[in-house]
Amino acid sequence: MKKIIISLVIGILVASCTNAKKASEVSAVYIPSDIYMGLSCEELAAAADKVRASVPGLETAVNSTQKTDKNKEIAAWIIFWPAAMMMKGNAEEQAQLANAKGQIEAIKTAAMGKDCG
Repeated sequence: MKKIIISLVIGILVASCTNAKKASEVSAVYIPSDIYMGLSCEELAAAADKVRASVPGLETAVNSTQKTDKNKEIAAWIIFWPAAMMMKGNAEEQAQLANAKGQIEAIKTAAMGKDCG
């Protein structure tokens, strides 16, 4: 029984230590739509396509870094637990993905303001 409790405590610590997020957990940052208001509907569509094309790669990078960080964290807890406190996370990848999501929202807002179809 004691081993089960210790295993549960260690499992909870390992699961909750890193600040790395999955792509689905990353929210868009606010990007003002004003920067896109000077574009025509066609230019807005092209800008949206360009940003949308980058999102899968960014999501893959976020998820990959998150998975690697989790694996390193598990190894750190097993081998040398203080090292688990120094995990890098994936903040840079999260910021890039959040920015892309924000750009898409800003472009959509600009397109709605111009009555683009």
